[in-house]
Amino acid sequence: MEDEDEDRRRVAAHIEWQKQGAWVVVWGAYTRRYWAFARWPVPPGGAVVHATDPEALYGEMRKTEREYDFLRWRYGGR
Repeated sequence: MEDEDEDRRRVAAHIEWQKQGAWVVVWGAYTRRYWAFARWPVPPGGAVVHATDPEALYGEMRKTEREYDFLRWRYGGR
Protein backbone atom coordinates (compact mmCIF):
# COMPACT_ATOMS: atom_id res chain seq x y z
CA MET A 1 0.00 0.00 0.00
CA GLU A 2 2.86 2.37 0.83
CA ASP A 3 4.39 2.01 -2.67
CA GLU A 4 1.00 2.73 -4.21
CA ASP A 5 0.63 5.87 -2.09
CA GLU A 6 4.11 7.02 -3.07
CA ASP A 7 3.27 6.58 -6.76
CA ARG A 8 0.12 8.62 -6.30
CA ARG A 9 2.04 11.34 -4.48
CA ARG A 10 4.36 11.54 -7.49
CA VAL A 11 1.34 11.83 -9.79
CA ALA A 12 -0.03 14.65 -7.62
CA ALA A 13 3.33 16.46 -7.77
CA HIS A 14 3.38 16.08 -11.55
CA ILE A 15 -0.13 17.53 -11.89
CA GLU A 16 0.88 20.48 -9.69
CA TRP A 17 3.98 21.00 -11.87
CA GLN A 18 1.87 20.90 -15.05
CA LYS A 19 -0.46 23.53 -13.63
CA GLN A 20 2.54 25.84 -13.06
CA GLY A 21 1.80 26.66 -9.45
CA ALA A 22 -1.82 27.69 -9.96
CA TRP A 23 -2.94 24.73 -7.84
CA VAL A 24 -1.60 22.85 -4.83
CA VAL A 25 -2.23 19.15 -5.51
CA VAL A 26 -1.91 16.35 -2.97
CA TRP A 27 -2.78 12.68 -2.62
CA GLY A 28 -4.88 11.95 0.45
CA ALA A 29 -3.73 8.57 1.74
CA TYR A 30 -6.63 8.40 4.19
CA THR A 31 -9.33 9.65 1.81
CA ARG A 32 -7.86 7.74 -1.19
CA ARG A 33 -8.44 10.84 -3.34
CA TYR A 34 -6.46 13.49 -5.13
CA TRP A 35 -7.11 16.99 -3.78
CA ALA A 36 -6.42 20.29 -5.54
CA PHE A 37 -6.52 23.73 -3.91
CA ALA A 38 -6.71 26.82 -6.12
CA ARG A 39 -3.90 29.36 -5.59
CA TRP A 40 -5.26 32.26 -7.63
CA PRO A 41 -7.79 34.85 -6.37
CA VAL A 42 -11.15 33.14 -5.86
CA PRO A 43 -14.11 34.12 -3.68
CA PRO A 44 -13.84 33.69 0.10
CA GLY A 45 -13.64 30.06 1.07
CA GLY A 46 -11.39 29.25 -1.88
CA ALA A 47 -11.84 26.52 -4.42
CA VAL A 48 -11.05 22.92 -3.58
CA VAL A 49 -11.73 19.94 -5.83
CA HIS A 50 -11.12 16.22 -5.40
CA ALA A 51 -11.35 13.02 -7.39
CA THR A 52 -10.34 9.38 -7.18
CA ASP A 53 -8.19 9.46 -10.32
CA PRO A 54 -6.04 12.02 -12.16
CA GLU A 55 -8.31 12.30 -15.21
CA ALA A 56 -11.34 13.15 -13.10
CA LEU A 57 -9.25 15.62 -11.08
CA TYR A 58 -8.16 17.41 -14.27
CA GLY A 59 -11.83 17.67 -15.27
CA GLU A 60 -12.81 19.17 -11.93
CA MET A 61 -9.90 21.60 -12.08
CA ARG A 62 -10.86 22.77 -15.59
CA LYS A 63 -14.48 23.21 -14.52
CA THR A 64 -13.36 25.33 -11.56
CA GLU A 65 -10.98 27.35 -13.73
CA ARG A 66 -13.87 28.21 -16.06
CA GLU A 67 -16.18 29.04 -13.16
CA TYR A 68 -13.69 31.45 -11.57
CA ASP A 69 -12.32 32.90 -14.84
CA PHE A 70 -8.82 31.56 -14.31
CA LEU A 71 -7.59 32.36 -17.83
CA ARG A 72 -8.50 36.03 -17.51
CA TRP A 73 -6.55 36.19 -14.25
CA ARG A 74 -3.59 34.18 -15.60
CA TYR A 75 -3.18 35.99 -18.90
CA GLY A 76 -4.96 39.25 -18.27
CA GLY A 77 -7.80 40.50 -20.38
CA ARG A 78 -10.43 43.05 -20.78
